[in-house]
Amino acid sequence: MFTGIVSEIGKVKSIRRRGALVQLEVECGKRLIKETAIGASIAINGVCLSVTRKNGSLFFDVVENTLKKTNLKRLKISSPVNLEKALKLGDDVSGHMVTGHVDDERRIKRIQRSSAKCILDVNISPNDEKYLVQRGSVAIDGVSLTVAEVYGTFFRVYLIPHTIENTVLKFKKQNDHVNVEYDMTAKYIEKGLGEVISKDFLRKKGFI
Repeated sequence: MFTGIVSEIGKVKSIRRRGALVQLEVECGKRLIKETAIGASIAINGVCLSVTRKNGSLFFDVVENTLKKTNLKRLKISSPVNLEKALKLGDDVSGHMVTGHVDDERRIKRIQRSSAKCILDVNISPNDEKYLVQRGSVAIDGVSLTVAEVYGTFFRVYLIPHTIENTVLKFKKQNDHVNVEYDMTAKYIEKGLGEVISKDFLRKKGFI
């Protein structure tokens, strides 16, 4: 479990195909390496992966299904990646509860930058909108963000300078792909009630 607060930006050092797996080697700070045990979970661009080895870098094995659903398949040598350590009991939850199980990758529709903020519009599929609520939470490449508006074919978030500077979102361009994980609360409500989550549904139930 994670909170969507990025620990640091790492860099892909090597990518190796090993049978059905792809092994990623990621350079990161010495402190993160020291504090991370073999088998521990780390979110890479919001994808929960287990550390399989460490030797000046962290090593991860990625299965084919994960590659299909995420932008990890688009990584190249020297690609920057968001890294977040798993949440420990007693840690502060500064973002929101993020599982590291990405729903899918989506394309950036538009980026509008200024000195004070960045407006990021992300395309969605028709099935996504039920999980998006204005002022609700969403994780983009593992970054906990607040949904500002939902426009049917895309949603909008606002990034403050600190978020831009300390995550890989500062490198993103229009048409780039980002990993998206929708708020698990909406998914559990839908599963439990067997109803589609919509603005009308939330309004009737008193959530908005």
